[in-house]
Amino acid sequence: MKSTVSVMMVCYNAAPTLPLALGSLLAQTSNDWELIFVDDGSTDCSFDIAKDIGDPRIRAFRFDTNRGRGVARQFALEKADGDYLCILDADDWMYPWRLQAELDFLEAEPKAAVVSGGMAILDKVGDLAGVRGLVNSDRPQLFPPMTRLRMPPFAFPSSMIRMRVAKLCKFDPGFLLAQDADFLMQIILNHSYGILNQNIYAYTEYSTVTLKKLIMSSHFAGQMFKKHRARFPLQSRINGLRLFAKSMVYRGAFALNRSDWLVRRRSRLPMSTEMAEFNRARSTVALKVEETFGAPVSMESKL
Repeated sequence: MKSTVSVMMVCYNAAPTLPLALGSLLAQTSNDWELIFVDDGSTDCSFDIAKDIGDPRIRAFRFDTNRGRGVARQFALEKADGDYLCILDADDWMYPWRLQAELDFLEAEPKAAVVSGGMAILDKVGDLAGVRGLVNSDRPQLFPPMTRLRMPPFAFPSSMIRMRVAKLCKFDPGFLLAQDADFLMQIILNHSYGILNQNIYAYTEYSTVTLKKLIMSSHFAGQMFKKHRARFPLQSRINGLRLFAKSMVYRGAFALNRSDWLVRRRSRLPMSTEMAEFNRARSTVALKVEETFGAPVSMESKL
């Protein structure tokens, strides 16, 4: 039976964090979903963790070798057959009401091809350190297609996309990083998008930021902008210069042992209501993880 939402998860050696990610999906208030789980050549027990849950909504696939996120995500996209495409990374988790909140928006706003929401930025022990990506408004907002070339104004992991639009786009297999931004760019330059006014996704960042990752992300973001040089000849070059400047800042921050500062500057401090909401979401997900896997699982990042 066809599901309304196809959730896409690509995994590579994520056994320590998978129970939390999968538990947050099982804890959703909306049950009309399928999971397209792609193990991208893991050497740990990641595939078994997903498969052994025994939920018929989980469709698990495994590559014999690591092919990269671009290839794995494109494979997942081709397997997905829901009305909407949703993303969940194997080292993150989502609020229990995430799917329903995004479904409600897309069903109320037929012009929107994609909607995203706020992200709870997790510190190295899994606590709420910052908030990013939501609109400062008393209601969600609908925006027209972007007319200026820039980085997408919202995050890929916290997004839900209409499948008919997603199927017209492709993940670049040559992009080791930033293939998510490249995918979003194909959509928001041509379609309206929405941003929610609530946090819906818990994002592991402090424990995964490395200088190599930041430099590589800047490189592939530059390649992304080059794809649109015919339409935006000046802006693509300006963005390339900005990325070069950012890479210099990254190098300086790591030389001064200020990597945490790089993360903090991208977010704002959470309000008390957001902290309470985060704790409520985390408690609900933790209970589902314990129920599913038979033992409490730490909410601390394992990466």
